[in-house]
Amino acid sequence: MDQAQDAILVRDLDLTILFWNKGAEKIYGWTAEEVLGTKNVFKESVEQFDAARKAVISNGEWHGEFRQTRRNGAEINVESRWTLVRDEKGQPNSILVINTDVTDKKRVESQFLRAQRMESIGTLAGGIAHDLNNVLSPILMAIDMLQLRTSDEASKKWLDVLRTNAERGGDMV
Repeated sequence: MDQAQDAILVRDLDLTILFWNKGAEKIYGWTAEEVLGTKNVFKESVEQFDAARKAVISNGEWHGEFRQTRRNGAEINVESRWTLVRDEKGQPNSILVINTDVTDKKRVESQFLRAQRMESIGTLAGGIAHDLNNVLSPILMAIDMLQLRTSDEASKKWLDVLRTNAERGGDMV
Protein backbone atom coordinates (compact mmCIF):
# COMPACT_ATOMS: atom_id res chain seq x y z
CA MET A 1 0.00 0.00 0.00
CA ASP A 2 1.30 3.42 -0.91
CA GLN A 3 -0.14 5.18 2.09
CA ALA A 4 -1.47 3.77 5.33
CA GLN A 5 -5.22 3.96 5.28
CA ASP A 6 -7.70 2.87 7.91
CA ALA A 7 -10.70 0.73 7.25
CA ILE A 8 -13.61 2.35 9.07
CA LEU A 9 -16.83 0.44 9.50
CA VAL A 10 -19.86 0.55 11.72
CA ARG A 11 -21.67 -2.56 12.92
CA ASP A 12 -24.90 -2.95 14.81
CA LEU A 13 -24.86 -4.89 18.08
CA ASP A 14 -25.47 -8.13 16.17
CA LEU A 15 -22.32 -7.24 14.18
CA THR A 16 -24.11 -6.63 10.87
CA ILE A 17 -22.08 -4.14 8.80
CA LEU A 18 -23.91 -0.80 8.49
CA PHE A 19 -21.10 1.42 7.11
CA TRP A 20 -17.97 0.66 5.04
CA ASN A 21 -15.56 3.42 3.97
CA LYS A 22 -13.24 3.71 0.94
CA GLY A 23 -10.28 2.69 3.15
CA ALA A 24 -12.05 -0.60 3.88
CA GLU A 25 -12.66 -1.08 0.16
CA LYS A 26 -8.96 -0.51 -0.52
CA ILE A 27 -7.70 -2.77 2.29
CA TYR A 28 -10.16 -5.64 1.88
CA GLY A 29 -11.19 -5.47 -1.79
CA TRP A 30 -14.98 -5.54 -1.28
CA THR A 31 -17.16 -2.56 -2.13
CA ALA A 32 -19.60 -1.15 0.39
CA GLU A 33 -22.50 -2.50 -1.67
CA GLU A 34 -21.10 -6.04 -1.37
CA VAL A 35 -20.71 -6.04 2.42
CA LEU A 36 -23.45 -3.81 3.82
CA GLY A 37 -25.93 -6.02 5.66
CA THR A 38 -23.46 -8.92 6.06
CA LYS A 39 -21.82 -10.09 9.28
CA ASN A 40 -18.49 -11.77 8.67
CA VAL A 41 -16.57 -11.34 5.45
CA PHE A 42 -13.11 -11.53 7.05
CA LYS A 43 -13.02 -15.15 8.33
CA GLU A 44 -11.53 -14.21 11.72
CA SER A 45 -11.34 -16.52 14.69
CA VAL A 46 -14.91 -16.76 16.02
CA GLU A 47 -13.70 -17.00 19.62
CA GLN A 48 -11.54 -13.90 19.33
CA PHE A 49 -14.30 -11.98 17.55
CA ASP A 50 -16.86 -12.91 20.24
CA ALA A 51 -14.43 -11.91 23.00
CA ALA A 52 -13.93 -8.51 21.33
CA ARG A 53 -17.71 -8.03 21.02
CA LYS A 54 -18.28 -8.87 24.69
CA ALA A 55 -15.43 -6.57 25.77
CA VAL A 56 -16.70 -3.58 23.78
CA ILE A 57 -20.24 -4.03 25.12
CA SER A 58 -19.08 -4.28 28.73
CA ASN A 59 -16.17 -1.76 28.65
CA GLY A 60 -17.24 0.60 25.89
CA GLU A 61 -14.07 -0.09 23.91
CA TRP A 62 -11.71 -2.83 22.82
CA HIS A 63 -8.45 -2.95 20.90
CA GLY A 64 -6.36 -5.84 19.70
CA GLU A 65 -5.22 -7.66 16.59
CA PHE A 66 -7.00 -9.91 14.14
CA ARG A 67 -5.79 -12.10 11.33
CA GLN A 68 -8.28 -11.48 8.52
CA THR A 69 -8.77 -12.46 4.89
CA ARG A 70 -9.05 -10.10 1.94
CA ARG A 71 -11.42 -10.70 -0.94
CA ASN A 72 -8.56 -12.22 -2.99
CA GLY A 73 -7.88 -14.74 -0.18
CA ALA A 74 -4.69 -13.07 1.07
CA GLU A 75 -4.36 -13.05 4.85
CA ILE A 76 -3.54 -9.79 6.60
CA ASN A 77 -2.91 -8.66 10.17
CA VAL A 78 -4.93 -5.70 11.40
CA GLU A 79 -4.80 -3.62 14.54
CA SER A 80 -8.43 -3.18 15.43
CA ARG A 81 -10.02 -0.56 17.68
CA TRP A 82 -13.69 -0.87 18.59
CA THR A 83 -15.76 1.82 20.29
CA LEU A 84 -19.33 1.42 21.51
CA VAL A 85 -21.61 4.10 20.08
CA ARG A 86 -24.66 5.10 22.13
CA ASP A 87 -27.89 6.75 21.02
CA GLU A 88 -29.23 10.02 22.43
CA LYS A 89 -30.74 8.11 25.39
CA GLY A 90 -27.38 6.57 26.27
CA GLN A 91 -28.31 3.11 25.02
CA PRO A 92 -25.72 1.16 23.01
CA ASN A 93 -26.74 0.97 19.36
CA SER A 94 -23.66 0.31 17.24
CA ILE A 95 -19.93 -0.34 17.23
CA LEU A 96 -17.42 1.87 15.43
CA VAL A 97 -14.53 -0.27 14.14
CA ILE A 98 -11.23 1.14 12.88
CA ASN A 99 -8.85 -1.42 11.38
CA THR A 100 -5.28 -0.66 10.31
CA ASP A 101 -3.42 -3.12 8.08
CA VAL A 102 -0.15 -3.92 9.91
CA THR A 103 0.89 -6.89 7.76
CA ASP A 104 4.03 -5.22 6.39
CA LYS A 105 4.93 -3.86 9.83
CA LYS A 106 4.66 -7.39 11.31
CA ARG A 107 6.79 -8.83 8.49
CA VAL A 108 9.52 -6.22 9.04
CA GLU A 109 9.41 -6.79 12.82
CA SER A 110 9.75 -10.53 12.25
CA GLN A 111 12.76 -10.01 9.95
CA PHE A 112 14.34 -7.68 12.51
CA LEU A 113 13.86 -10.20 15.34
CA ARG A 114 15.30 -12.97 13.15
CA ALA A 115 18.35 -10.79 12.40
CA GLN A 116 18.77 -10.07 16.13
CA ARG A 117 18.64 -13.80 16.90
CA MET A 118 21.24 -14.53 14.22
CA GLU A 119 23.47 -11.77 15.59
CA SER A 120 23.13 -13.22 19.09
CA ILE A 121 24.00 -16.69 17.82
CA GLY A 122 27.05 -15.24 16.03
CA THR A 123 28.17 -13.46 19.19
CA LEU A 124 27.70 -16.63 21.23
CA ALA A 125 29.59 -18.73 18.66
CA GLY A 126 32.41 -16.16 18.58
CA GLY A 127 32.65 -16.21 22.37
CA ILE A 128 32.74 -20.01 22.46
CA ALA A 129 35.43 -20.09 19.74
CA HIS A 130 37.53 -17.58 21.67
CA ASP A 131 37.17 -19.59 24.89
CA LEU A 132 38.09 -22.85 23.16
CA ASN A 133 41.17 -21.25 21.61
CA ASN A 134 42.12 -20.03 25.09
CA VAL A 135 41.87 -23.64 26.30
CA LEU A 136 43.82 -25.11 23.38
CA SER A 137 46.70 -22.60 23.39
CA PRO A 138 48.20 -23.70 26.73
CA ILE A 139 47.78 -27.34 25.71
CA LEU A 140 49.79 -26.73 22.52
CA MET A 141 52.45 -24.84 24.48
CA ALA A 142 52.66 -27.67 27.02
CA ILE A 143 53.06 -30.20 24.19
CA ASP A 144 55.96 -28.15 22.77
CA MET A 145 57.64 -28.03 26.18
CA LEU A 146 57.14 -31.75 26.80
CA GLN A 147 58.58 -32.63 23.36
CA LEU A 148 61.75 -30.70 24.23
CA ARG A 149 62.14 -32.65 27.50
CA THR A 150 61.20 -36.08 26.17
CA SER A 151 63.64 -38.39 24.43
CA ASP A 152 61.41 -41.46 24.52
CA GLU A 153 60.07 -42.21 20.99
CA ALA A 154 56.76 -43.67 22.23
CA SER A 155 56.10 -40.53 24.31
CA LYS A 156 57.00 -38.30 21.33
CA LYS A 157 54.46 -40.20 19.19
CA TRP A 158 51.77 -39.63 21.82
CA LEU A 159 52.69 -35.95 21.99
CA ASP A 160 52.42 -35.77 18.17
CA VAL A 161 48.94 -37.33 18.39
CA LEU A 162 47.98 -34.77 21.05
CA ARG A 163 49.36 -31.90 18.94
CA THR A 164 47.52 -33.12 15.81
CA ASN A 165 44.23 -33.38 17.67
CA ALA A 166 44.64 -30.04 19.46
CA GLU A 167 45.43 -28.35 16.13
CA ARG A 168 42.43 -30.06 14.50
CA GLY A 169 40.28 -28.75 17.37
CA GLY A 170 41.69 -25.26 16.76
CA ASP A 171 40.93 -25.55 13.04
CA MET A 172 37.35 -26.61 13.82
CA VAL A 173 36.92 -23.59 16.05
